[in-house]
Amino acid sequence: MGLKNHSLIKKINRAKILNSIRLKSPIARSQIAAVTDLDRKSITNFINELLDEGIVEESGKQGNVSGRPFTMLKFIDKYAIGIYIAPHYTRGVLLDFYGNIHSSHEVEYPLYTDLVTINKAVENVYQVLSKKHCPDLGVGICMPGIMDMVNYVMLDSVNIPSLNQVNFKENFSSIIPGKLFFEEESRSIALAEKWFGRGKDYNDFVVVEVSGGIGMGIVNDRHLFKGAGQYAGEIGHIVITPDGDLCRCGNHGCLEAYASERKVAKLLSEASGLHFERLCYFNKDSVSDEEYRKIMRQTGEHLARGLGAVINIMCPKVIFLSGAVVKLFGKDLIACIQDALQKNCPFGSLNQIELYVSSLEHIDAIGAATLPLAEFFEVPGYFYV
Repeated sequence: MGLKNHSLIKKINRAKILNSIRLKSPIARSQIAAVTDLDRKSITNFINELLDEGIVEESGKQGNVSGRPFTMLKFIDKYAIGIYIAPHYTRGVLLDFYGNIHSSHEVEYPLYTDLVTINKAVENVYQVLSKKHCPDLGVGICMPGIMDMVNYVMLDSVNIPSLNQVNFKENFSSIIPGKLFFEEESRSIALAEKWFGRGKDYNDFVVVEVSGGIGMGIVNDRHLFKGAGQYAGEIGHIVITPDGDLCRCGNHGCLEAYASERKVAKLLSEASGLHFERLCYFNKDSVSDEEYRKIMRQTGEHLARGLGAVINIMCPKVIFLSGAVVKLFGKDLIACIQDALQKNCPFGSLNQIELYVSSLEHIDAIGAATLPLAEFFEVPGYFYV
């Protein structure tokens, strides 16, 4: 066996051990061996390395009916920061290895704000969170748009135009010290669902985020599917009504023009006689139940047209929905979508699909925080959590 292969196998086995501790902590050496199918000697060597590196620690004894008590292992506290840059705000979370949020912070700003304001918000979020705990693993940043991940340039962000043509690595490295990781917003949300949501139970699924924009993250065999051009998932710009309403992207009839947070907020503002741009400020008592349900049904019907295209092409086993619009309407929106899907999909394909509302709070920023975690726990192309 060549040195290269030996090194790769060692990385994979180490990742398996780390992930078993993440999932089962506190855990004994013999239990790690049972989970990973590695021999006791290898486990001992790896654990000694992790102890010496200050990554794990022994955390007491646990009874063993067949012999000596187990010596249990757990991680020494280490953290990652995830920052989500949205059209109206920047949000961050301080996350540990297990997905626990130890702190969160958010800074608002006007829609279509300038880059200087966004940078100040990102810096403020980072400073507040890093004062709680040092982000040992690094900082992940996610944002909406078409991102060139080779040259680190934002090619087109429909909902945050001040990011267009910005070298985001250079820009944010001047604000935040240490190692930075980047990903598109919807793909980050899919990672959050995979690591810490109900997606833990599935190898393949999609997550559709319905907020300021509408995007889709695709998980295939436990890793992100990005497509040959690295931009897979732009469901928001599927045309559902030819020559329909003008979308921010410049085309007419896009799903995003009919079911985004901006559109739903506009409809609810008109119905209530009030004005708000973010749905978190909407008070359900300000409109009649009939008007509220009418807007919800319309939104569900529009989303079903976009989801119908995804189902007909990909036939995913599971679809998770997240975002401000989904949070507002909840499971009632799922029922509206399921009814409308009957008109957009063959009956047989619908029987195969499960549709859920994601239960993760701050899913976007959590997804950004999984980016540094992935470097620690995964071996790209060989082992994914």
